[in-house]
Amino acid sequence: MKQISIDALNVHLFEAIEGLKNNNDPKASPNERMNIETARAIADLGKVVIEGYKVKAQVLNMVRNAENPVITRSLAETTGIINQTSA
Repeated sequence: MKQISIDALNVHLFEAIEGLKNNNDPKASPNERMNIETARAIADLGKVVIEGYKVKAQVLNMVRNAENPVITRSLAETTGIINQTSA
């Protein structure tokens, strides 16, 4: 299974940057290059992933600060916002 994390996302984003930089390198193979449309798509998807992590962080903060964290956590798990290993 592929790694799913912000660190993995960063790796992909930096690969996209390198691919764009390689467009100007005549020695770079086609596999080492990336067109601007693909790089934009990766960046846009990265933004969506980050927004998802922000929502999870907000929910985890709510659970931490809730008067009844057990119920709040249960609701967050039931709706799929967090899983049992998130906190």
